[in-house]
Amino acid sequence: MPRGIITRLLFHLRRPGTLPGLIDLVSHRLWPAQPKLAAAVLGGLQGQTGLEIGGPSRVFQRGNILPVYACAARIDNVNFSSATAWESGLREGGDFRFDAGKPPGRQFLREATDLARISNASCDFVLSSHCLEHVANPLAALNEWRRVTREDGHLLLILPDPRHTFDHRRPVTTFAHLREDLVRRTGEDDLTHLPEILTKHDLTRDPSAGSPEEFRTRGLQNARNRCLHHHVFDLALLRAVLAETGWLTVGAEEVRPHHLVALARNAPVRDGPDGPKSS
Repeated sequence: MPRGIITRLLFHLRRPGTLPGLIDLVSHRLWPAQPKLAAAVLGGLQGQTGLEIGGPSRVFQRGNILPVYACAARIDNVNFSSATAWESGLREGGDFRFDAGKPPGRQFLREATDLARISNASCDFVLSSHCLEHVANPLAALNEWRRVTREDGHLLLILPDPRHTFDHRRPVTTFAHLREDLVRRTGEDDLTHLPEILTKHDLTRDPSAGSPEEFRTRGLQNARNRCLHHHVFDLALLRAVLAETGWLTVGAEEVRPHHLVALARNAPVRDGPDGPKSS
């Protein structure tokens, strides 16, 4: 059993009235649910070419809850650096091996908010799993992801459900704050949320973060490692940011063990009597 699960089991066993919580934990970890919108996702992306921001992501692999890798024709990848906290040895123009049964896609080294030299409307879809919360300016990222997606193309976005993660003590970020980040052009060196994170981050649910002092040191170096969750989302905020950036939400739901999943469409803009509107 992975170390993280053992740590959380011990955490739950120390608490009074643990049995219901323990049953919930084990069922969520060992029997993850498939999203209700899975059929729409897999049918809509079958045989298409896409771009993943972050990753590769276990949730998209064969046998997992949204096996997009198996149904897509090709997937390229964007990561912010050649070496991250999750992998190393990445290089611009290198191979992105997303599925053993498919030819590799292309690796790009870019910021999520600036997909330079990736052409407008060049992708059928964009994927992102547990990445947007690490981005200091989410609205800028979603605008940029829409730019590279063709008309009527899709975005499959997965974020952590804070109620079941180490963010459960933090408040959901306000929509006004995300708008301020867009206006201020907030960059990845921003540490606005670090004091809140240091106070409210539940280290018992994040054993890899180390001691409080190790966690603080890592947080201060976030521009280099990108480990912090700048923002905390719920379904209402997720739908709001998609609408703000021109994405039409097809479906959004909470999925065990700790996911918020949304499928959105890059709706074409139609000119009407009151100005441009998304259809």
